[in-house]
Amino acid sequence: MSKGHGVYCIRDLSNNAIASHRVHPTQKPVTLMHWCLHFFPKAETILDPFMGSGTTGVAAIQLGRKFIGIEREPKYFDIACQRIEKAVAQGQLFEPEPMKQTQEAMF
Repeated sequence: MSKGHGVYCIRDLSNNAIASHRVHPTQKPVTLMHWCLHFFPKAETILDPFMGSGTTGVAAIQLGRKFIGIEREPKYFDIACQRIEKAVAQGQLFEPEPMKQTQEAMF
């Protein structure tokens, strides 16, 4: 509980599907990052100071947002750059969702 709000839970079985294809030990599903980014509809640029494999960057690009990522491990930085470059080449995959009244009031 945080300020009287319950914990949100997202069920995403794609995490099981990517488990054998992970390139980073804590790699998250892109759909999870889409869900997280929708809580900040006014954010035009997303900053990820621990970029890892670049999942947040891929989600940001797919949602039509700008992205800044920082990663100290050269191996993971290169992987993240490749994944994000592919996302940029594909372009925005999803139309921006209209802002919900509850989210607008929160942010």
